[in-house]
Amino acid sequence: MAVIETQLSTVHTTRYAAQVRADLYLPFVIAIALLAWVQSSSAQTMPDFRRTLAVTSAETVTLDVDVAVGELQVSYGRDGEVSIAASARSSAPGGIADGFFSAVLRIEQSGNHIKVHTSELAAPEERISVLYRIDVPYRTELTSKVKSGKQVITGILGPVDAVTNKGDIKAAYISNALEAHVGRGNLDIQVIGGHVDAITDGGNISCARLPQGVSAEAGEGDITLMVVGPTIAVVRKGTGRISVGGARGSFTGSTDKGDIYLKAIPHEDWQLSSASGNVRLELPPSAKFELEASTKTGEFQFDRDDITRPKANDLQIRQAINGGGKRIVVHTESGGIVIR
Repeated sequence: MAVIETQLSTVHTTRYAAQVRADLYLPFVIAIALLAWVQSSSAQTMPDFRRTLAVTSAETVTLDVDVAVGELQVSYGRDGEVSIAASARSSAPGGIADGFFSAVLRIEQSGNHIKVHTSELAAPEERISVLYRIDVPYRTELTSKVKSGKQVITGILGPVDAVTNKGDIKAAYISNALEAHVGRGNLDIQVIGGHVDAITDGGNISCARLPQGVSAEAGEGDITLMVVGPTIAVVRKGTGRISVGGARGSFTGSTDKGDIYLKAIPHEDWQLSSASGNVRLELPPSAKFELEASTKTGEFQFDRDDITRPKANDLQIRQAINGGGKRIVVHTESGGIVIR
């Protein structure tokens, strides 16, 4: 009898513990389910739009894209075809109306020349976000424009001419030249086979591994360059900085109030200037160069044994370092000049 009572007590205790656990976990389960329902209701997705266009592999594809609002992705997909896909998401309670893409997206083809054009969203207050993805053959030339949104371009022959009024542009692994212009946004550019023209009116520029060089111009942002060929870098106004690691050709850089930092071997001539920012150069101890440095009200700082310190009142120096070599000209109005 005692054994039976003990077993019943154990069963009751187990059932009570299970009920307690259920009472504790039930509110969490309900909360998670409610959150999932709210998220699915507040972010409704249209069925994907897809179309594949056949092109000949014997000729280069010429692609023109003009997107009013949305993110544009163009990348290498498969030779012999151009695949266009799109999806839309809205936070509006009513979701997205039927026939959305048929109303905003237009595609035209004439042989290997393809145009993709989108119109303005009918109701931008509904906060509709759109993604356009275009997979192309490697041998593709691209001209793209996005009024408001991001561009990502990878893995094609080029040349590429990309413009965004408001939004970022990322471009990588393009064999030929690249022109990228942003109104308000950043530029991230890597591994381009041809020359690069990079301009942003308000944003930062980051470039890496551009053997044919770059012309980079920022309205008031920073410019960061790594392993680049012949280069011109300009920050028009403000405190935007120029940072360079591995200048493999000639270099011309200027800023307003921002600093210039350059760490490299002088393979070609350099010319650097800043109004009120500092110019800092870091060169190998064995580097051979002709130094011409001047400032109106700034100061010199030379952390090298092979540079003779100027007199206290001297604001200009000219010296041949390690026997001379490539010409390095540095000038500031009120900024300091530091050479290590």
